[in-house]
Amino acid sequence: MKKLFTLALVLLVANLGYSQVRQVSSSDAKNKVATMQVSKGMESFENVQIEPNMMRTDGELDWTTYDWQSNSGARTWTIVWPDNKINFGYTMATDPSSFADRGTGIGTYDYNNDEWIPLGGRIENEKTGFGSIARYKENGIVVAAHTASNMGVYIVEDKDNMTPNSVPASLYTNNGSYTHPAVMTSGANRDIIHVVCGNFDDSTLPIKYWRSTDGQSWDEAELVLPFIEEAGADWGTNDYYWMETTEDNCLALVVNSAWSDGMVLYSYDDGQTWEKKTFYHHPGVNVDYGEDRVAFLYPRWTSAQWGINGELCMAYSFNGTNSYAGNANSGYYPGIGGVAYWSENLPYHGETQPQFGVDPTNPMPPVPGNPFIMDSSYIMQDIYESWMLFSEQTHDIWPEYMGYLAPLDDDGNPEGPLYDDVTGWNIEDLTKHGPYNSGSVDFPVLCLLPDCGGYDMVAVWSGMDENHMDANTGNFFYKLFASYSGDGGRTWAHQIQLTNDFMYDLSECVYPQAAVIGTTLVIAVQMDGAPGTFVQSDDTEAGDNYYQGLTFELNDLFPDAGVGVPEVSHNTHMSIYPNPATDQIGVTLSQNADITIYNMMGQVVMTTEGHAGVNSINISNLTAGIYFVNAGTETQKIVVK
Repeated sequence: MKKLFTLALVLLVANLGYSQVRQVSSSDAKNKVATMQVSKGMESFENVQIEPNMMRTDGELDWTTYDWQSNSGARTWTIVWPDNKINFGYTMATDPSSFADRGTGIGTYDYNNDEWIPLGGRIENEKTGFGSIARYKENGIVVAAHTASNMGVYIVEDKDNMTPNSVPASLYTNNGSYTHPAVMTSGANRDIIHVVCGNFDDSTLPIKYWRSTDGQSWDEAELVLPFIEEAGADWGTNDYYWMETTEDNCLALVVNSAWSDGMVLYSYDDGQTWEKKTFYHHPGVNVDYGEDRVAFLYPRWTSAQWGINGELCMAYSFNGTNSYAGNANSGYYPGIGGVAYWSENLPYHGETQPQFGVDPTNPMPPVPGNPFIMDSSYIMQDIYESWMLFSEQTHDIWPEYMGYLAPLDDDGNPEGPLYDDVTGWNIEDLTKHGPYNSGSVDFPVLCLLPDCGGYDMVAVWSGMDENHMDANTGNFFYKLFASYSGDGGRTWAHQIQLTNDFMYDLSECVYPQAAVIGTTLVIAVQMDGAPGTFVQSDDTEAGDNYYQGLTFELNDLFPDAGVGVPEVSHNTHMSIYPNPATDQIGVTLSQNADITIYNMMGQVVMTTEGHAGVNSINISNLTAGIYFVNAGTETQKIVVK
């Protein structure tokens, strides 16, 4: 039964008003929560007291009336520092009339002192939007944000001494509609700046890329990314790209679209040259389906980190579209989606024959890193059953499918078995969520746990909660959910809700950011009291929205977290050195196993008998590029120069 929450007593509204918006602490409101009367279904509860769900601390980072954040990937807002401080970036504005003070807020969590430190305003000295932040040099922060006419880069010299409204732009792009930038830095000193932006001026080049090695000028006017035009897609949104870098000159750019393959572009020379790997083969790019409307799954928001073995680990949301191939104005099935995991090292377990609807001339090669074909016979006959990511042969759910729109019990926890009563939902229910350009399960963030050998990871995302509906808008609230893997993403624990205590019953939780220090999960999330956004064109009224900080002990949420269990899930342990390599590699195995090397197309280029210990392999005959080395159940990527 859907449970409508309504307030019998109006708290603080008369004091707030909308003619003069001012900050009111959510902590103050919580002190008065005992006077609230909340209706759950046909029952009424007064003075409800519930312990927070294993929460360690919470705090307030900032507040804003403008509550639409950039959708280009939450990892481009978060910096974890060696001194155990974490910076979280977000778009904020407190002037609801014109948002003249809009810009990039940067909040701080001090793990050592368990303290949340707000900035108290934007960092730039001018109005900007949808900023992204990254580490710059030893102790600085670089911000990329769009302005009224272009995109600007702003450099904070010292993260421990930030002043609101103080930082001028160090450089701008040429004028153009360059929106939702994602910034990262690379190099041993983290001083090479990389920025990608959505380009609304040229549909044939939907992503633009810039690089600066001095922070004062661009290396070139703009750099052209390869492989983008060949995708044949016209992106007109801001949720399709994401970037990650490392200190040793490696970059990864993930590109998603409803009308193209899902791609990862790799560069191992600071953006000079690029290579492509496809992690999702689009089912309809080169297929003519006539006039019938089709439906298929496609990847959306992405969060990723580099693993300790040089592989890209990625959490992404996916959704279903209900339009025909090539139509950029596609609709979508809001309940058809979830959160999944991918890395280059996942074993292949797709179909021996492509599933119905996949272009038979372009099947996904059966190589590691291609876990499944993300198409499920199109969603035409049974919208509640056929769309799931399952094997057509065995009907088993893919193990890396970690989050979904779940029926919830009375305590707000996802019920099992999977989709036991999903047919109780209807299409009207599934569309009742705030207009964030998102599905019913979205905004994933992936965190690899430190000091766990690269096998332990946790994912956090927002999902629609059927137990909580806003009485004014008729929309269900988004809440925070999480899952955990102790075997490198091959299997995931049953998802749990993080915000199912009373204090957050009336809070919308969207755009989460997350990081892990030790075994503490640190989350910053935008919370407000009504589903939906307030931006300049909205008819809704302004209200306070908080960037709230939460911390949890992972061992309380997931008892096995932080243990690291490669012995259970990996029969063969393998390490490769050097990587990148030129003429020879050493492959160290824990036991005897055949060693096979694949190219990017899934073709076997070399096979040799391996033994426990170090195996020297001559690779001088391989052309430069990316390869995959497999031994037993272990697969790793190598780069041949």
